[in-house]
Amino acid sequence: MKLVRDIDYLLLGTALVTILTGVVMIYSATLHSETFGAVWQKQMSYALLSGLVAILIVYLPNKLLYGLAYPVYTISLLSLVAVLFWGTGEDAARWLSFGPGNFFSLQPSEFAKISTVIALARYLSDSAVSAINGARGFVGTLFITLVPMVLVVYQPDLGTAVFFAVILFPMLYWAGMRRLFIFLMVAPLLSVAFSFEPLWQSASPFLFAAFIIISSVAVHLIAVNLWLTTTVVVVNLAAGLITVYLWTSFLHDYQKARILTFLDPENDRLGTGWNIIQSKIAIGSGGATGKGFLQGTQTKYEFLPAAHTDFIFAAIGEEFGFLGALFVLALFFALISRALYIGFIAQNRFHSQIAIGLAFMFAFHVFVNVGMTVGVMPVTGLPLPFLSYGGSALMSNSIAVGLLLHTYANRHEY
Repeated sequence: MKLVRDIDYLLLGTALVTILTGVVMIYSATLHSETFGAVWQKQMSYALLSGLVAILIVYLPNKLLYGLAYPVYTISLLSLVAVLFWGTGEDAARWLSFGPGNFFSLQPSEFAKISTVIALARYLSDSAVSAINGARGFVGTLFITLVPMVLVVYQPDLGTAVFFAVILFPMLYWAGMRRLFIFLMVAPLLSVAFSFEPLWQSASPFLFAAFIIISSVAVHLIAVNLWLTTTVVVVNLAAGLITVYLWTSFLHDYQKARILTFLDPENDRLGTGWNIIQSKIAIGSGGATGKGFLQGTQTKYEFLPAAHTDFIFAAIGEEFGFLGALFVLALFFALISRALYIGFIAQNRFHSQIAIGLAFMFAFHVFVNVGMTVGVMPVTGLPLPFLSYGGSALMSNSIAVGLLLHTYANRHEY
C-alpha cells in the first residue's frame, strides 16, 4: 500500500489526460482517411499496453533498475545495429518489422533514448564530481552518448540523433560538471551554426570569426590557460570548416530541402514547403476557439499532411483554436515541471539524474515538434509526446512516465 500512497497523481493524471487527448485527435485526424478505424484503435491498444508497462516499472526494485542500466543500454545498441542491416521504412530504414506481412514493427531509436538516459544516469551517479570534471568522466559520458547518436545518424534520422547531444548537457550540469567545461563541449556546435552559410548568407564568415574571437578571449580570461585557449581555437575552427563537408557531402537531398524550406517555405510552396505552409494555415484558421471537433477543413480534406503524426499539433490548433493549443502546452508544462521537481527532491543520485534527463527529453520533443508546426523549427519528423500516432513512441514515453513515478515513490531512499 505504501507505493499506492506515494504515487504522484499529478504526474499520472497529466500523462493520462495527454494520452486520451492524443487518441481523440488521432480519431479526428484520420476520420476521412482509408485507415480511419485501424489507426485510432491501434493507438488505443498501444495506450493500454503502455500503461501496463509503466505500472510494472513503478514497482521495480531499485537495485534491479540500477543493475539493468547497462544491459538494457547494450540491447538497445544491438537493436540500432540491426536496423542498419534489416531496417524497414519508406524514406529511411528506422523500424524492425516482425511477423508475416510486417505485422508488427518496432522503432528501436525511441527506446534507445530511454536506455541512454538510464545508462548516463548510472555512469554519472557512480562517478565523483572530480571525476566528472576530469578527462575520464568526459570520455565516458561522450562514449555513452555518441555510440547511439552515430547509429541513429546512419538510419538516417538527424532529429532523433540531435536528442542524444541535447540531454547530455543538462545531465552533466546536474552531476556537477563545471559550466566552463560544458561550454567547451557546446562551442563546436555553435561554430557549426555560425558558419552555416544558408542560414546567414554573406554574413556567415563575419559571425563565425566573431564567435571564434569572443569565445577564445572569454575562455582565456576565465581559465588563464594558453594551452586550453589554443585548443578551443583549433577545435572551433575545425568544427566550422567541416560544415562545408556536412552540407555538400553528408546530408541527404531531402534533409537539405527540409533545412532550406525551414529558412524560406515560400521558395517551394507546392513541394518541400507544403507541409509547413499548410500547418500554419491550419493553426491560423483555428482562431481563438477553433472550428470545432471533427470540423477541421485542412485535416478533413487532407491538405495537412501527417495530421495524425508529425503535425497533430496543427490539427489541434485548427479544431480547438488558441485555447486548445494552450491547453495542450499547459499539459506539457505540467509534465516537464513535475519531472524537474522529482529530479530536485529525489535523494538517490541515480534516480535524480534519470528524472532530469527525462524532463529534458520531453522538453526537447515538445519544443522541436511544436516549433516545426508553426514554422520556427525545421521539419524533423520528431513526434509530439503522447499525442502523435505511433506505438514505439507512446511506449517509450510511457516508460519514461513509469520511471518518473518510480523515482517519486522512492524519493526518500538513497
